[in-house]
Amino acid sequence: MCREHYKILYIDGIRKDDESLEAFMGKCVHATLEWIYQPRNIKKPYMTFDSICKKYDELWLEAWHDRIYIANPRSTTDEFYTIGKRCLANYYNKYGPVFEEAVKGTELELEFTINETYKFRGVIDRLDNPAEGRWIIHDYKTGKHPKTDRAARNDLQLALYQIAVESNFEPVNEVILIWHFLRNGNEVRIVHDREAIEGFKKKTIRAVDKIIKLSEDNGNFYPRESLLCNWCYYWEECSVKQEKNPSLVAR
Repeated sequence: MCREHYKILYIDGIRKDDESLEAFMGKCVHATLEWIYQPRNIKKPYMTFDSICKKYDELWLEAWHDRIYIANPRSTTDEFYTIGKRCLANYYNKYGPVFEEAVKGTELELEFTINETYKFRGVIDRLDNPAEGRWIIHDYKTGKHPKTDRAARNDLQLALYQIAVESNFEPVNEVILIWHFLRNGNEVRIVHDREAIEGFKKKTIRAVDKIIKLSEDNGNFYPRESLLCNWCYYWEECSVKQEKNPSLVAR
């Protein structure tokens, strides 16, 4: 996310219903996986893939709206609908047909502080608690590019989720971070030591202090133009674009 996009979204508080077809597909896949791990479904002896596909279809139709856009004119709605089903098939083939994980919560919203000053809120896709003191944080990704082990080890998102778990639950003796790259069925698992977590805290504080200083000094949240601009729907608010994103309306 470029600086100006961040400012428009989180400082100016401008929110739109516009979204890319890729993002819409990702939300439907996430919602389907959340449904799989509802208590009444975990209690079932097994789940069929047909029932999962049926739920995905229901969620897709219920959530569809007229402000979904296709940035790449060579892509189609059917293509991304099918990618979503492939993501679910890859997950089902790896974990189904019995889903009996010790789930503490899905789409779990947690608040936490760093150094008793900096307040944060995060939403974890799924948190498992398979044994006392043992926690597993799951994050689902539907993008085409999986992380390498090195990139995952340096990733701030799930490290902050670990800090959130350590702040909200006890005992916490071990935390495993798992990225599920659903398009190809790959996983990356990371365990951070205490030194690494403290490093992430310091990195986060530096970033927050920088944002606060820019805000207080009316600093320049200058935009950074890139190919990703094609998936941004704040062109009319952007100091560079100042027009409407020409993406096609998805059908």
